[in-house]
Amino acid sequence: MTILERELNNSGLIFIYQEEDGKWYAYEQSAFYLNQMMPGLSLGRYIMDDTLWLAKTEVDINQLPWENIISYSKTEYVLYFTPHKGFHEWLAKIKE
Repeated sequence: MTILERELNNSGLIFIYQEEDGKWYAYEQSAFYLNQMMPGLSLGRYIMDDTLWLAKTEVDINQLPWENIISYSKTEYVLYFTPHKGFHEWLAKIKE
């Protein structure tokens, strides 16, 4: 399952992925949920295939609230979060 497929149906999980550069990132709704959980994260845009852009945030996994972690591996963390409304409004703001 791709990141986008996971995020389309995301209703309360935060998926964090380790990328090839060794850094950890959350995308789309996961980035939004993580920002709600940990205010102050830097949010940005990630351009994919020169046309599609995704909301993206870099994550310091050492700062994650361990009580919310459901599972983890060498390349992925999954956290539980009770979502609040506002993802689409937030997404419109970072498009500006």
